[in-house]
Amino acid sequence: MLEASALLAELIAAHAPGVSVLATSREPLRVGGEGVHRLAPLACPPASAPGAASLSASQALAFGAVRLFVERAAECRGGYRLDDADAPAVAEICRRLEGLALAIELAATRLDALGARELAARLDERYRLLARGRHTLLRRHRTLAAALDWSYDFLPEDERLILRALSVFSGPFTLDAATMLMAGGALTGCQVVDGVANLVEKSLLAADPHGAVVLYRLFGATRAYALDKLEADGEAPEMRRRLARLESALDDVRVGASPPLLARSGGIPGRPARIGLRANDGIAVPRATP
Repeated sequence: MLEASALLAELIAAHAPGVSVLATSREPLRVGGEGVHRLAPLACPPASAPGAASLSASQALAFGAVRLFVERAAECRGGYRLDDADAPAVAEICRRLEGLALAIELAATRLDALGARELAARLDERYRLLARGRHTLLRRHRTLAAALDWSYDFLPEDERLILRALSVFSGPFTLDAATMLMAGGALTGCQVVDGVANLVEKSLLAADPHGAVVLYRLFGATRAYALDKLEADGEAPEMRRRLARLESALDDVRVGASPPLLARSGGIPGRPARIGLRANDGIAVPRATP
């Protein structure tokens, strides 16, 4: 479908240069003259804001993620309206789902069965809980697991391997951290770098510029899915051992140290890597997952 869409866009551009094509896709079409606009997650009420625990309905509805949740919940629950009692829980649901529209829509379909507070409490199950969608949706969008399966199945094997491996990071990480994690494995450093870039293009990995460093992270549901794949393929013990080695190598990382911190390789093949960040940025080297 992607190649066919790209070919059609090129034909239109060649024969009707005054016509613009608006195409939505998981990744760029990579055709001449293409301009890419990445859709950011919907805005959520910040957990750190004063009075977050007593957020009112009117305050919560100022955020796009909450409005989407309420609209979809109203379709499933006969005119549901957000009240002040539910507002903090709905805000928490949207935050936990990181403003991802499909996940929020699927969560809203569970409101009638669980209620807002119970749904918020059970979101540790991530994509497994969001297993009921509208029948009018494309099959691959009816559940979050189906959407992730569809994306994963279309990845080449090296990108699947990278996605699974990166799921051991519990927080943001740098490109150097990713290449050090996978050093000595089946992929070269250049393949890892290319794979990370491709996963960003395919919207499976978020890239956030952080001063002079780009931080990468998996959205919560994607990470939970990739961790399941890592466990199922029997790769989890080895990747956790690698992460533990990487952590032990980062003895230069200290709270309050100046950026960028240089981490010695500690026996891991590869050059010294910029992995640490400013202490006041509130981001640390990811720790191993249990």
